[in-house]
Order: sequence, then structure tokens, then C-alpha cells
Amino acid sequence: MKLTYSQLSSAGPVRQTNEDWCWFWEPQNQDEYRTRGAVAALADGVGGHGGGDVASRLAVEVAVRRFLEIKPDARVKQTLDRMFTSANIAVYDRGMARRQPVRMATTLTVSIFRGEEVTVGHVGDCRAYLISKSGDVEQITTDHNYAAAQLKLGLLTPEEASTSDLRCLLTRSIGKDITVQVDIYSRPIRNGSVLVQCSDGLYAHVTEQEIRETVLRAAPADACRQLIELAEKRGTDDNLSIQVIAIDDVPVVLYHLGNPYTERVNAMHGESEIGQVLDDRFELTDVISRSGMASIYKARDRQTGQTVAVKVPFMQFESDPAFFSRFQREEEIGRLLDHPYILHFVPVDGKKSRPYIAMELLEGQTLRQRMRNAGSLSVDEALTTASRVCEALEHMHKHQIVHRDLKPENIMVCQDGSLRIMDFGIAKAAALRRLTFAGLSPAMGTPDYMAPEQVKGKRGDARTDIYSLGAILYEMLTGAAPFEGANPYLIMNARLVGDPEAPRKRNPQISPQVEEIILRAMEREPIDRYQSAAEMKADLDHPELVELTGRHERLRPPSRWKARWRMIRGTLLMLLIPVVVFALFALVFFAFRKAPVSPEPASTEHYRSVDHRTAR
Repeated sequence: MKLTYSQLSSAGPVRQTNEDWCWFWEPQNQDEYRTRGAVAALADGVGGHGGGDVASRLAVEVAVRRFLEIKPDARVKQTLDRMFTSANIAVYDRGMARRQPVRMATTLTVSIFRGEEVTVGHVGDCRAYLISKSGDVEQITTDHNYAAAQLKLGLLTPEEASTSDLRCLLTRSIGKDITVQVDIYSRPIRNGSVLVQCSDGLYAHVTEQEIRETVLRAAPADACRQLIELAEKRGTDDNLSIQVIAIDDVPVVLYHLGNPYTERVNAMHGESEIGQVLDDRFELTDVISRSGMASIYKARDRQTGQTVAVKVPFMQFESDPAFFSRFQREEEIGRLLDHPYILHFVPVDGKKSRPYIAMELLEGQTLRQRMRNAGSLSVDEALTTASRVCEALEHMHKHQIVHRDLKPENIMVCQDGSLRIMDFGIAKAAALRRLTFAGLSPAMGTPDYMAPEQVKGKRGDARTDIYSLGAILYEMLTGAAPFEGANPYLIMNARLVGDPEAPRKRNPQISPQVEEIILRAMEREPIDRYQSAAEMKADLDHPELVELTGRHERLRPPSRWKARWRMIRGTLLMLLIPVVVFALFALVFFAFRKAPVSPEPASTEHYRSVDHRTAR
């Protein structure tokens, strides 16, 4: 077995102490991998009980130490049970020794990789996700909190449960009681799969889709960093921890004369290598980056002599319909477009020996990286950038192509000052066949930049991209996203029920005319926005000519009372259920007690004896 592992834990932007703790251990040889396996453990200390940082670290260290003490070939479920029992007793005893009215407590999630399976032990509200190479996401664990209980009873929707105050009240934890109930799950693993373990401080602020896209595109270390940065950007007030374990090589267990042995099936077998020449044209000279789904190489085009970038998917994805359809769509759309501000795809004639995309090699940084380094951009730089994006969008829209996922990560700012729009994986092209596959829906996009119609599940049109550009321009000038919330559901809902804060309140250096441009692009109704990218570009190039209509005076902040009422209603219903059940039981009980008791009828023999006496 071969795993690529990374973890990252942060106190977050608000808290002073990090009460999370995580650890990963793996064997040094394959024999021990087969008999013992590797283990990843994550704990989130319960801060309200005091000593949360001590409890989480103690639970993880005791659990892993117990794992290493247990006989290697012991059954995995028995091993997990002993690990959790030892961790629970250790935290419980430490809490009792403190002689405080409230005991120490922590969550604990442990995954053991052995053979062709991962087995997960779980107590609390951290989560373990298994993401397949095709992009299917399974939340393996169940949250042990009151919000999850309400969700299970149908009293809350998933969106309401993610924002409920009861999410912080655990129904199970390590160390609270002398005994603990552990959930244990087993799942098969395959080459290319990824296991993610994370605390609630992270998953409450990012979507499963964002987790999937990040871990499949980026290396584990980069994925950890990007997801924590995203959660912090959205205002998390909790500690954040994440572990990403990519399964590169899974042994196949076979048997000969009753004895098990393993046969390795390498996920990288048959992959492209440095020095290889694709179709006698593209000579791969260096690796630029490698994600969970593809590698990007620097290559020399023997036909033109130019240096290009070649994106090659991993072999196991080539037979996956979902990934292949998206990959093919990106190439087909790229070949339709020819504009200086759109990533240029190198045409390849004839049949390819394997799927790959050849494109121009860019040197620079994404707009996200530029904004991260500079904070808010100057007005001139932001307007120039937005104007160039408009020019590219106008070219796309004339070819009946809508990007649908425009965001700073998909805009490259090149060293020569130009820019490129990239990533057409979920773009909609009217001229191409309509593709439908698992993991793609019309509402796909990024919560911070999605247009209201995308949130409603519509496919969108050119004005959808204009809304996204308006949101990007807002962030370039203010340093903050237009809508902020504790989680993606609140962010997406906010744009349906309200407007962003006026840009000039965040940055007074913005002129009223530029504010008018932003707010017009971000109108909730598409009919009220710019109807074309060319129309928006004209205002961006000459903001002094923009007519002020007082849009900032008509802004309404997002209304949250409806969501709050649904949360209160769910809580009240949950509290009323036992009251109603008790009342019904009491009514039935008293009804039976007050019911008159009918006299027992005389037996047949009695009537016969009476009749006999009467006859005499």
C-alpha cells in the first residue's frame, strides 16, 4: 500500500487556543502495512468543558499508542474498539483528577488503512469523507449532535441543520462518561480514492463539492491549505483541522493454498513520464504540477519549437465517463475560442494515443493570489482587469458559451500584464452536445460568485457571468466577498433574499460611478443587469460617464428571520414531541381508570341451577 498524506490544523482567526489535535502513522515496510496498516486520528476538544486542548491531544496519543501495542494481525474492529476504550478512560481519568464540576471531553475519529479497506471509528462531530476517483463523495460518519438528531427526524433541512445552534451540543464524546459507544464503518478503497477527515470548524464553512474539487485537483498539502484558507475567509470562529490521505497504491489480497499474499496494482502504472513524446510531437520535459486527477507537464512542441503545457489525466480516469466527459468538454470549448484573454489551446490533428490537452504555457499568478498578496487592488487596476475580462466574456458569449464558474482562481494574471480566463469544465455551450453526468448540475459554481439563478438551479446565460464578474470586482475593490456567512448555504441564500453591503461603505475611495457599475452587474434579477459584457465594458472604460440611479439607496440587507424562525420552529417541535407523547399516554391511562367495570356474567351452570330450582 502507498499513501500520500498531509494534515493542517489552525486555531482560526478568532480563537487564541487550538483545541484540535491530529496524527498520522504509517509502517516502514509493506509487510507491516499488510498486518497492521496505517492510522490517521483527529480529535476536536470540547472547549466548553475546559481543557479541550489537553483532552484532544491525550485522546489521539493514547489511541495511536494503543494501536501500536495491539497484536498486528488482530481484527481491525476489535483494534478500534480497544483504541477508543483506552482513549475514553484516559480522558475520563484526567478529567476526574482535575476535580472540576464539568469533566473534560473531546471528539475522536480514527481511520485504519489495511488491505483493501479503510475502517473508521467515530465519536463526536468530526467527519470522514471518502471521495472516489470519479468524484463521488460519501460522508462515512454520522454527526453526534442534536442538530443531526433533528435532521434525522425531518425537523430540519440540511441547510438549517448546518446553521442550527444545536450543532454545538454533542450527544456523544470521549471522556464525558466512563463508557463510550463507538460507530465503526468499513469501506473498500481503490487507487485514486481520497479520504478526508476534518473538524466542524472546516466543513461547516465549505461544501462537499468544494472539498471534492480541491482534493481531486490539488496535492494533499495544497488541498489542506486551500480549504482552511477558504473556511477562514468565510469567517469561521472555530479551530480548523483537516487530514487528506490520497490512496496511490492498493494491494490486491490473493490466496494460495489458504495463505494470503498481496499483488500490488500501482495507480501510476502506465502514466506519462519525463522524456516521453506524445504522438511524436509533444516531448515532456518537466512536471509543472500534479493533482489528484491529472498531471500538467512542461513540454516542447516539436512541430512549432514552442514550449507548451500538456495536461494528462491519470490512466484510471480515462475510463471514467464523468471525468472524461468534462475533460472532453473543456477541450472542445477551448478549441472554439481564439482570444488574447482566453487560455489558448494548441490544436492537435488526428487521433491521439491517449487523452490530453495541449495549451499555451503561462507564467504569472492567479487573480486570487494577486488579491491575497495585495488585499484590495487599486481602482485603476481593478477596472482594467474587469474590462479585459469583459472583452473575453463578450467573445465567449458571441460563440454561445457561458463560463458559469468565473472566479479569481480561474483568472490568470500573466507576467506581461495580460490575463487569461481558464477552466471551462462546467461551461455551457449551445453549439455542443448537452452533457449530463454524475457530479455536474446546472447550479454548479462557487458559492461566493454564483448568480441567484444558479442558486435556484437554473443553467444561466451570459448575464450569469456578468453577475460573477460584478462579485469579483466587488472583492477586488473592497477586499471582501459581497456576501459573507457562517457556511456556504447562508452565502448562497443571502443573494436570494437581499443585497450586498454598499461597496463605498467598505472602501470610501470607490467613486459613486464605480459603485453603480458593481451594483448593476450584481442585480438579483438578470433583466436588471448589464445585458451584455460589451455594455459593462463601456462603463468600465469610461466610469465618469456612468449615470447614477441611486442603486446604493435601494439596497436591502439579507433577511434572516425566516431561516431563524425555521430553526426555532424545529427546536420547539422537537421539544413538544415528548410532551405530546406523554399527554396522550396520560389520557389513555386515565380513560381506562375511569371506565365502568361491567359485571361478570354468571356461568351457564349457575343459570341451570336457578332454572332447576324454579322448576321445582
